[in-house]
Amino acid sequence: MLDAKTRELVAVAASVAGACHDCLRQHVAEGRRRGASDAEIREALEIGQAVRLTVSLNTDALAESLLGSPDRVAATADCGCGADCSCHQEA
Repeated sequence: MLDAKTRELVAVAASVAGACHDCLRQHVAEGRRRGASDAEIREALEIGQAVRLTVSLNTDALAESLLGSPDRVAATADCGCGADCSCHQEA
């Protein structure tokens, strides 16, 4: 089981990765209240930044690979857009 400070540091990293400003403010403040140092918060920020960058780069690579490849554009079952997204509708 993670202690409260560690949970907040994980939440800081997740907030950065998810680009949620309100969450980030809340979890940095709560992390400090739970005893996290600036160095620990910085490390959590860097982890979140690395995750966000990796996701962005992978998405950019996919977007580039789809140019000129109409057969690769079709949505997959794991599309996270939602049921009302046009990628779920039959052509």
